[in-house]
Amino acid sequence: MKTTANTMVLVNFLMLLSVTFTMRSSTNMLMTVVPIFTKYVINADVFFVGLTATLYGIGAMASNIFVNGRISVDKTPKIVFAFLAIMTIGIFVYIFSKNIYEVLILSGITGFSMGVVQPLLMTITNAIAAPEKRDRYIAAYTSALSLSLIFGVLVEGLILSTINVRYAFLIFFFIAFSSSVMMYVLSLKIHIPARSTKTRSFKEIISRASTSLKQGKVLFAMFGNISYAFPFILLITYGSIIGKEYDGIAPSTFLYLLTLFFGISFLSRVILSIRQVRNKEFLMYAAFAASILGYLLIGIDTGVIMFIAALLILGFPHGSIFPLSTSYIAASVDMEYMNIIYSVFLLIMDVIAFIIPFIFGLISELYNIKIAIYVTLVPMALLIAISVAFNVRDNRIKRIAAIPEKV
Repeated sequence: MKTTANTMVLVNFLMLLSVTFTMRSSTNMLMTVVPIFTKYVINADVFFVGLTATLYGIGAMASNIFVNGRISVDKTPKIVFAFLAIMTIGIFVYIFSKNIYEVLILSGITGFSMGVVQPLLMTITNAIAAPEKRDRYIAAYTSALSLSLIFGVLVEGLILSTINVRYAFLIFFFIAFSSSVMMYVLSLKIHIPARSTKTRSFKEIISRASTSLKQGKVLFAMFGNISYAFPFILLITYGSIIGKEYDGIAPSTFLYLLTLFFGISFLSRVILSIRQVRNKEFLMYAAFAASILGYLLIGIDTGVIMFIAALLILGFPHGSIFPLSTSYIAASVDMEYMNIIYSVFLLIMDVIAFIIPFIFGLISELYNIKIAIYVTLVPMALLIAISVAFNVRDNRIKRIAAIPEKV
């Protein structure tokens, strides 16, 4: 009986990974192709290129504030299906968009949908995993994310080099549609026990989030992950423009090169899913150092070789920081409140996700993209320093607590 139950969990988890793969493939395609579509098809300024990412982030932020924390854990699978369906419809409408205002509205809608889907998928992953296997399940989940990114950019590169950018959204639609269908089937199979029957008030959500954010390891994870948003958002939103304007790399070629970045990320996450990490802190610190180095190299205009080196270096922290951060949070939070904490976690990421492109675009308009990289390196390094400080303080408090008092 136990073997049958374990088999069902494995089947459900593999299906969940398939949903994650197709979902993230389609959303990553949006995040990388919409800037190209906005710049070279709609013919909008660089400022509006950044604004599409800003509204995507605002939409995701709104869903994390007003939706996710109120969803009880037992209803999570069905809610994920509903918002995947909304996202799928939004992608289809992109095909017919003809001006920047339509693109901006669709960016907000698809961002709102993804703001619900991603943290709730993380909750489902934690809910179906046995506690002793949770780290590996999380790493496998994030591996599916990285694999989907590789697939996505390869498909995008093929599309941009063969067909009109506008019709790329039709392919994205079918990928998103398959994700919605699989999630519908999965929502009928996964049954997560309800921990509470009452609807949480906004005050309770804030209170629970505030309590969790006082934990050192949660803050270590959160600030560390926020710091990596800088190079990731830079590459996704402006990478094709940087490559074209500074190194003469065509947008389709840039997408192929981006597979190097996601390939290193994928390998990092596969290793985390099959091997038990004994020293997570050391790995986080190494990833922080690689983030700063790779970000600096992006800003050095010395040709395509340096650009490729930066992509390879930045792939390691992209593959390591997110699963490690998620693991720290999962170990620190009760399952009943997982939706709330993951939503707060991603809410802060969403704020960064719409602030960075906006500021980056503004600085680029006033000066240039290289100056924008060096200016934004400062807050990125500061966030890393804050993350490390919270971890050091938490370790010191635990060591003091572990020392027995002298009688």
